[in-house]
Amino acid sequence: MPIIGKVGNRSFKVKFLNTSIHTILLIGSITMIYPFLIMLSASFKSNVDSKYFDIIPKYFHDDQMLYKKYTESRFNEEVLQFTAQYKNKYFSFDYLQFPENENSTLNNDWKEFLKENEQNYDEFDYAISEQFSRGVYTRNERAFRDKMTDEFDGDLEKFNTRYGISSPTWEDVREESKDILSRKFTSEKVGMMVAYDKFRTELEDWHKIYLSLDGHFISNELIPAYRNKLDLLNKELGTDYTSWDNIVLSKTLPDGKLKDHWIHYVKKNLNVHHILLDSLGLENYRSYLKEKYVTVKMLNDTWQTDFSTYDEISAENAYTHGSSLLDYIFFIENQAQPENLKISSIEFDFRDWLQNKYPDISNVNTKYSNGFKAFSEIKLSSVYPESNLMLQNDWNLFIRSIDDLSSLELSMSCQYEYLEFLKIKFHRAGKLDLQQLNNSLGTNYDKEINIYPAKKLPANEKQAKYWNEFVRNYVNPKFITVTKDLNSSWQKYLTEKHGDIETLNETYNLKFKNFENISIDFQYLDYHIFKEHKSDIFWEFVKRNYVMIIDAMLFNGRAIVNTLIYCLLAILTAVIVNPLAAYAMSRFKLKANYKIILVLMLTMAFPPMVMGIPNFLILKNMSLLNTFWALILPGAADGYFIFLLKGFFDSLPKELFESATVDGAGEVKIFTKIAMSLSKPIMAVIALGAFNAAYRNFMFAFIVCQDQSMWTMMVHIYQITQRSSSGVGYAALVIAAIPTFAVFIFFQNIIIKGIVVPTEK
Repeated sequence: MPIIGKVGNRSFKVKFLNTSIHTILLIGSITMIYPFLIMLSASFKSNVDSKYFDIIPKYFHDDQMLYKKYTESRFNEEVLQFTAQYKNKYFSFDYLQFPENENSTLNNDWKEFLKENEQNYDEFDYAISEQFSRGVYTRNERAFRDKMTDEFDGDLEKFNTRYGISSPTWEDVREESKDILSRKFTSEKVGMMVAYDKFRTELEDWHKIYLSLDGHFISNELIPAYRNKLDLLNKELGTDYTSWDNIVLSKTLPDGKLKDHWIHYVKKNLNVHHILLDSLGLENYRSYLKEKYVTVKMLNDTWQTDFSTYDEISAENAYTHGSSLLDYIFFIENQAQPENLKISSIEFDFRDWLQNKYPDISNVNTKYSNGFKAFSEIKLSSVYPESNLMLQNDWNLFIRSIDDLSSLELSMSCQYEYLEFLKIKFHRAGKLDLQQLNNSLGTNYDKEINIYPAKKLPANEKQAKYWNEFVRNYVNPKFITVTKDLNSSWQKYLTEKHGDIETLNETYNLKFKNFENISIDFQYLDYHIFKEHKSDIFWEFVKRNYVMIIDAMLFNGRAIVNTLIYCLLAILTAVIVNPLAAYAMSRFKLKANYKIILVLMLTMAFPPMVMGIPNFLILKNMSLLNTFWALILPGAADGYFIFLLKGFFDSLPKELFESATVDGAGEVKIFTKIAMSLSKPIMAVIALGAFNAAYRNFMFAFIVCQDQSMWTMMVHIYQITQRSSSGVGYAALVIAAIPTFAVFIFFQNIIIKGIVVPTEK
């Protein structure tokens, strides 16, 4: 029956009140739903986009964010490998942008080259994408685990015996190959590596990251030596590189300025599987072995080989693993002459392949659309360009030379430089004279820390004068942003400075000069993979966090089964013990009824954590830990449920019980046939309450059931979140919320009946 009748609803005041109430309730519901939607959105995210608090994950509608997520996952969240592969273009995955070059010839050539030469490369030439991650099962990690599970029919003990390992769960069956190009990576084919090596060779090419020795050389040798400053490298070595892309690792000892760095890198850092010996170097290596082992038999015993003579040692078998590898490393580091060393890599092979395909380097430049064809193609960047030193120089000179600086903005991050500039103009005893500054500029600063440069050209003439001077002569160009279209002026400036477009291309080093200096753009190759498999990549990110949780729950523990048994036992106990106690108090008017009720109510005043230690000690003394009894017994009787049921039983007509007694019914029959029969709605509420309490029980379940085989869902989710990413944690919470949500959706009518039944009576 509605509270407000039809006549009352016609009143404007009542309509306004009704609308206001519904509006308030709607706002209140939004405040509850919004955090849940944020959590739901976060459950689809990874590290690179977890900082965004949006209802719809950004990568659902933004390809740029999806590209960042894929690249982060492709490089297994390894920033060092990412920066090395892309030759220091980006400092982190957050700054990744689509590549500018859209010419597909490089990608087509690369695919053709791999099709002809893929069998020549092994685990020292490429890494596996989506192989591992921090806190989530990535695509190829899951694929390898599933392959092993299927191969051994889910028998983990059989798997461990076959490969001589001791993985406690299938979750631990994983392989992480890091720093493949470094000296410390050996990849001996023993144990699980045998199975993993077979798995990785069977993967499609788009799952393989063919590693760049050029990028590894830059990241591990040059950048640490010159503090990531290309201009410092040019100054120290007398070179004219315009970008890190121009630096290419030589196959043999170079004659140029990079000679010392090449020697140090090859002899100390590079994995020896990429280092070969020429004929003279091989002879020297054989002489070293003769001197060390004296006889071939001694060498064979140590290396576990069967050479007849030292002359049988060749470039193919000079090292394999174990002792032979250690000998080879020692020789390379300490005795080999740099001029006898040469490097092998997929980059050198690809350059040779290009040289065979194209008759002249100009053909490559034309096919790959290297360089600009006209000045009209060169757009002015709104921010200081990072990719090319000569472009940076031109951008800086142009910006400072424009007549109207109103098209520029300054970042507030240049405060320190601005204060240093002001100290030159207004100083006293080596410090900034605030009084002089305020008098000259018409300001009222009282502290240096409050002084910031204006974001735009100030309207005040005096302030504009100093702002102009600061921008033109002092500020670091990194703090300048162009806010207007100056492309025509920019292109005119470049034309006047360089004369023709070929001169600019040569000055910027935008074209390859010979086949040996071809720099392979691995970012562009990866970008093509992204475009070709975008749909597959998208759905992988949508499901990945949830797949991990479901996999952990269903196949790596008994959490779901334990929770189901626990909830059923908790419901069964609640609908037996509590009604019996409430019925006894309602039917048999004990003198201590009110005292008992008071004690029951007092139990509601103490949080469950207070009783945690006493209950734990009792259960421990009774040897009930890690059993369902430990979960059920402490909550078998609930003070609130008994109080609620007693009130309900008190509301039932006494005539029913008297009639049953007159007809000869015993208390058991009266309780089961009358009291319990009429109590279905309230019993449903009790059952739902018991289910909710058991299902969400974490702390007590964690204390009394520490054996992993007895973990409930809440405990298992907690354990997963401790070692997983935030997205996986949110996915676990969403999954955990589904049963409770479903119960309340499907049984809401019973709940309403339980609430209103006393009124109906």
